[in-house]
Amino acid sequence: MTKRTEAPKAETIEKVVNVFKRTESINETALQTEISTTKVRKILITEGLWASDRSEEIRELSEQGKGSAEIAEILKISVTMVQNYLPYGKGLYDEPDKSDTAVRSEKYRQRNRAYAQKSQAREQSKVAGLDVEQKPAASSEKSHRYAMQLHMELRFSQLDSMEDEEAKILAKYGAVAKSISRDVMVSSSLALHQLHFLINVAFGWTNSHLHSFQLPQPLYQKLIEGRLLEIAPVFGYYLQFPSSTFNDEFWDDDYDESKSPRTWMRSKYLKQYRYEGYREYWIENQVEIQDMARHLPILDVHPFSWKEDIKPRKVKIEDATLQDMLDAICFDDGMPDVLKESRRLSEVLSLNPHDIDSAKAAALGTDQSTVQVYKQYRDMFLSEAKRKRGPKDVDAYMHAFDQMRVLQKQSEPNGVMPITSQLVYSYDFGDGWEVDITLVKEFGKDNQIVDDETAAKVIADGKPICIAKDGLHVLDDCGNVSGYIDMLRTIHEGEREEARYMKEWARGQGWTGRDVSPKNLI
Repeated sequence: MTKRTEAPKAETIEKVVNVFKRTESINETALQTEISTTKVRKILITEGLWASDRSEEIRELSEQGKGSAEIAEILKISVTMVQNYLPYGKGLYDEPDKSDTAVRSEKYRQRNRAYAQKSQAREQSKVAGLDVEQKPAASSEKSHRYAMQLHMELRFSQLDSMEDEEAKILAKYGAVAKSISRDVMVSSSLALHQLHFLINVAFGWTNSHLHSFQLPQPLYQKLIEGRLLEIAPVFGYYLQFPSSTFNDEFWDDDYDESKSPRTWMRSKYLKQYRYEGYREYWIENQVEIQDMARHLPILDVHPFSWKEDIKPRKVKIEDATLQDMLDAICFDDGMPDVLKESRRLSEVLSLNPHDIDSAKAAALGTDQSTVQVYKQYRDMFLSEAKRKRGPKDVDAYMHAFDQMRVLQKQSEPNGVMPITSQLVYSYDFGDGWEVDITLVKEFGKDNQIVDDETAAKVIADGKPICIAKDGLHVLDDCGNVSGYIDMLRTIHEGEREEARYMKEWARGQGWTGRDVSPKNLI
């Protein structure tokens, strides 16, 4: 017979049932009752309030007298999943007698709750603002979190698109079956900036070079159609305009040598994300563009062409397109074709992306009423900050800074529409690594039931999981895929001294050549 697990307490079951009847959502019920989605679903199955094709299959096989292992074998699923879809042995008001272990566990939980209540009371008695660092509540992020399965493939690494000899080297020594790729399950709340660190860990890089995320070219071209000053609101909304004021691109570069690069990078995507720079805020992008327009009322536009020498032309800034600006200005710090990295994946990626025209219209309709107020505080702050001997009026300086921070956060657009199912990640503009990112599946979006165990785990704790990989790690400064192949050839087929030197160099870059299992990859 199928083994039954011990039923929860009657009040727990009743609470779950009542919340589910009100919300009609397993995910929302789990959040409000602080119980895992798996346990909520099991309670609802027991009470006959929820069923799926999978649960009905398992129920029917169980009623035939088959055990969990037999059912798992028949349905080609794990034993754990079978047990998760089986009802408890007792119903709502038939609470079973507690075992000694259950009684001890309940007393332990009671002690924990008592301690937590005392701790909360101590925290509340502290003086506000002195001992407590205010942090944004995570409940909203968690309540809307769902799982995304991403396929990330290194461009130019497909065996069927390269010369036979190169393909053989990559397959034999690089453990590549089709292409160098990673499949990961991630939370929809993951920021692009966190995904950058995850990609580095997954492919073997060490965050040692510049990088960017970009939209597919057709979408990008649609987004920037029109005059620059008219499309300005898309910057800080989807795209990131280069900053000539705040050089804080590496605002979170807090690496210290007490940690390995891998450990440090993992910490970036395993903890809750909070942007603490300046340049990515929507309102900062708007003022940056306004300042540029004021300083450059006329652009000397000189398009580059290999075929012919095109004569420069003068264009008023109010008539200029983004391409006109790019043909007139050489930016020292980035290009305006990159995505804003504080955007969450759910704000960019979707299997059913919004029409680019409607999404662009929403961006252009962003409330701009506070931009000039922000600019006044910003000008005040910068004028004081640039004094050689420090701010003359410290109070005014600090007040301006505080107001800037408030307006930066208050003016951030909400409800940003996802516009694509694909992205391109670029790393090391010298070697020119590119990763094609494709959204494959979504789990738990719009309160959909989550049948996938891995997705359910990611939704519950927010931590990404690698579910498949093809190929060993690559490494920094080897010269893209072709250079990586040359390195593998030298190490495994080169002359002894040359192979030894190359292996030492690769190890110095952090490359081991070991095949890491997907579960340990990120």
